Amino acid sequence: MRKVVNRVLGVVVALALIAASVVVLVEVVAAAAGAAPVLVDWSGALDWARRTRWDDTALKAAGLLLAVVGLGLLVFELWPSRVRRLPVESADSNMDAAVTRRGVAQDLTAATGEVEGVTPGRVKVGRNQIRVLATARDAGPEQPGLREEVAETAGTHLDRLRLTRRPRLSVTVDRRS
Repeated sequence: MRKVVNRVLGVVVALALIAASVVVLVEVVAAAAGAAPVLVDWSGALDWARRTRWDDTALKAAGLLLAVVGLGLLVFELWPSRVRRLPVESADSNMDAAVTRRGVAQDLTAATGEVEGVTPGRVKVGRNQIRVLATARDAGPEQPGLREEVAETAGTHLDRLRLTRRPRLSVTVDRRS
């Protein structure tokens, strides 16, 4: 989302700068040729600026609006983005290695399917917690440790990834009758 907003704002600012540059260029050429203003009535704007005081209500409102918009853009840019990848340990300290949250979720979904009597469900990978939801097939009293087995299998797969900071693992196995 942030990339899209940044690109759109970049295009808008670039187009505005191009348009302002063209207007200034046309007006400078017209003034050098001794002609009247072509695109913008500069004399009217200059007269308004000479008549208007800095403590005018319109200027205060415009300044406040620009300050609020600028502050909003600043907060939007500085707000921490959602972590889409989890760093993993690397043999070379100069190398930045990571796995995506989607990749971890797919790996744990496959790991859940390896457990006998379990149908893999949804895996949600967050910054601090990984939630594994699975469904027990033909669940009955003879399968009491199914949740622990799923948790152990998922934990083994997580250990193989060698995450630098392993999120807490939460496993839920729903029993279907």
